[in-house]
Amino acid sequence: MATVLPRLQSARTDGLEVKTKAEMSLISKRAAVEENKALTYDVVCGSNGYTQATSIVDQISDLEAFTGESVICNSRSSVYAVSIAVSSSTHWCVDSTGTRVERLTALATTPGTPEYSCE
Repeated sequence: MATVLPRLQSARTDGLEVKTKAEMSLISKRAAVEENKALTYDVVCGSNGYTQATSIVDQISDLEAFTGESVICNSRSSVYAVSIAVSSSTHWCVDSTGTRVERLTALATTPGTPEYSCE
């Protein structure tokens, strides 16, 4: 019984990570659709006076509720990047170039120097 509980916890953690990455992929696909409609990525995160697309707001809210983690979202007219913690030392990031990658840190959100790329 002692070995079963750690294995169950590991399986749960792995499942949470897979689900999180899948949801981030959906956010990325939705971002492409919203950019195509608005002709700007500003609608992905609600930047430069644009309102964030309701579909993306809903996806991010659902993901944050599911994981208990905060999504970092940075966008401007021609690019966006979104990240979320998948473990205590790893963040999953998607961006407008199609990159989907693990990072050691969340995206920077410092005013004037936010990150718009996962690389």
